[in-house]
Amino acid sequence: MVTAHSQNTLFDYGFTRASHIVVYQGDDTLAQPWTGGMNSVFFSPIDLNLDGVNDLVAFEKHGNRILPFLLQNGHYHYAPQYVHRFPDLHDWAFCKDFDGDGRHDLFTYGLAGIRVFRNTSADSLSFSLVTDQLPAWYYNGYVNLYASPNDYLVADDIDGDGHMDILNFWVLGKYVHFLRNHATAPGSFDLRLEESCWGHFEEADDNNAITLFTDCGDKSDDEPQRHSGSSLLWLDVDGDGTHDLLVGDMDSPHLIFLHNGGSDSDAHMDYQDTLFPSNAPVHLYSMPAPALVQLDGEPHPSLLISPSDPSLTKSQDIQSVWRYDFDTLLQQYTLTQKDFLQGEMLDMGSGCRPVLYDWDGDGLPDLFLANYGQFDSARIVNGFLTSDFSSSIRYYHNVGSSALPVFQLEDDDFGHLRQEGYHALHPTFGDVDGDGLTDMLCGNEDGTLLWIPRLRIDSGEGIITSHYKDIDVGEYSTPQLFDLDMDGRADLLIGNRRGLISHYRNIGICGIMDFERITDTLGQVDVRDYDLSYFGHSVPCFYRDPQRGTVLFCGCEQGQVRYYTHIDDNLDGAFTLSEFSLAETIAGEAKRIREGIRSGVAIGLLDGDNLPDLLVGNYAGGVSLFLGSVPMPHGSGITILSETDIILYPNPTSGIVHCTSTLPQNDISSLELYDLSGRCLLQSNQQTLDLSAVANGLYILIVNHQVRVKIIKQ
Repeated sequence: MVTAHSQNTLFDYGFTRASHIVVYQGDDTLAQPWTGGMNSVFFSPIDLNLDGVNDLVAFEKHGNRILPFLLQNGHYHYAPQYVHRFPDLHDWAFCKDFDGDGRHDLFTYGLAGIRVFRNTSADSLSFSLVTDQLPAWYYNGYVNLYASPNDYLVADDIDGDGHMDILNFWVLGKYVHFLRNHATAPGSFDLRLEESCWGHFEEADDNNAITLFTDCGDKSDDEPQRHSGSSLLWLDVDGDGTHDLLVGDMDSPHLIFLHNGGSDSDAHMDYQDTLFPSNAPVHLYSMPAPALVQLDGEPHPSLLISPSDPSLTKSQDIQSVWRYDFDTLLQQYTLTQKDFLQGEMLDMGSGCRPVLYDWDGDGLPDLFLANYGQFDSARIVNGFLTSDFSSSIRYYHNVGSSALPVFQLEDDDFGHLRQEGYHALHPTFGDVDGDGLTDMLCGNEDGTLLWIPRLRIDSGEGIITSHYKDIDVGEYSTPQLFDLDMDGRADLLIGNRRGLISHYRNIGICGIMDFERITDTLGQVDVRDYDLSYFGHSVPCFYRDPQRGTVLFCGCEQGQVRYYTHIDDNLDGAFTLSEFSLAETIAGEAKRIREGIRSGVAIGLLDGDNLPDLLVGNYAGGVSLFLGSVPMPHGSGITILSETDIILYPNPTSGIVHCTSTLPQNDISSLELYDLSGRCLLQSNQQTLDLSAVANGLYILIVNHQVRVKIIKQ
């Protein structure tokens, strides 16, 4: 449980995001290495700094991250200061100006439907919730306009009357529905089913095959069920004045172009190109989602295409952001880049776990980046897509100084492990066999440890010892060698998929490591959020602070960095979760650090100011850098709450529920409703939430991303 603090109390540590630390990768200097990586992104234009020029925002599906980019001097620069100006978004999100005021609004997935936020920016970027669900008239009355968490639908003015309409697949349906907006007032919605077979085509039940000239029937209940997952983009490809359609599909790497031989509102698709565009077809596993964006002075909008499969183990993750510019001579889209913006970042593919260790003994911490894996290939097995990944470790040598680190890529397959086919490698370093040379121990997906001796690291000829000491912590072992009991020997602390930490005490002699298991629940640390997941994916990083003693920074499944104290002289007791997660300083306010999902963390002294610096990796394959700074006071942007601080009424409720705090500032800024399977159903940045649309039952309400309270709808 999170404890309330005095307003005069400082956070133990301060962190400020940094971008100036140089990273060399081969012959290139990465332009913005600390952006956090990309796997499955969808781009939209938006004016972030209100200068009248559209910038760019990307929504990363693998972790529900927002990545804002300012357009400056013809280039897009990562601008994380705008992240916290967006509401919490999940599953999919894009920007569209639905009310005609020239400002891009937000559309995102809601409760089996579409959630809409209006852009209310005046002096700074801001949004307000319009609706948690868009209703639409279907046959006999208004119901929730269905949207899948796995689909990218079309929100645009299909019939040209100045109001925003919707194209989407109905529930597990094969046909595209046209929901026409009959509203008369600008910026309002009165959506009604206009056409249940827009375009007169259908998708196959179990693949991406499309049949043209189909009589779909008139009722949604006539539609046979099909697999869920498609992306749609409405655009005029051939310049004939009529909009066509691009379709991506689950488990397929291709985009299909459907030519519209009818009109926009009465579409008739008359031919298809299954490998679009023909000069350089899209090939991105899985379910490529195209976005049409006017980029950096280009005369025509460009296509930005990235996978949108929700699975964490299917999507292409390196070179997974393809850019197509329109060639006016050829009159077609031409592939110009496969790693748009992504190529400027540190990006390990799927998953990134940073580790700091002075490998060459020059007194400067070097950087190691490990991953779950990098996409290698894909194949269909028994009708389902199966993708292959291989894990590896990169070594970046610190060639800078104690005041200004500079990281140079020295080895992109440290220890020669990529060919071995491991998943989720996680390294730690020490002299395992007492020969005076530093070896490497690696955790991996099966929960055991690998011992990679120095000979293997230096020459590739040594033998990898699997199942080292028969240690097995379940799945996804994340080891750290650290002298926890301060007896002069490095102990072994290991996180795992369950979210716990195992403690193996070093009882070796003569410098040769040997371990005895002490506990599998060290400090009673458990980073699982039971309301959201059965797994925790703990990634421990113990750190000995000269003033505070031993502390623990721990990555987790939900993406925060958990911080624990009261460790010294308390190894048999419960460590104290001092903060639910740490904070960074943005414009004089403390903001929560959450860089996606499955965070990995490294702590060290990088810039010579004796303030610990923080590296946070995430599942999108990248890493963010936070340099140590003066700690912020509690209450400067974040109010720390406990369950006893929350007043929730009425509970049970039949609809509206109110949430307030007993603290004087009553700073309730976020409410999120989750069902017991971990699905976010409703969100609000107000102190009220309307549960009218959810079924009766037990739910979890999360207040300010901190406190979980049970609530009953009846």
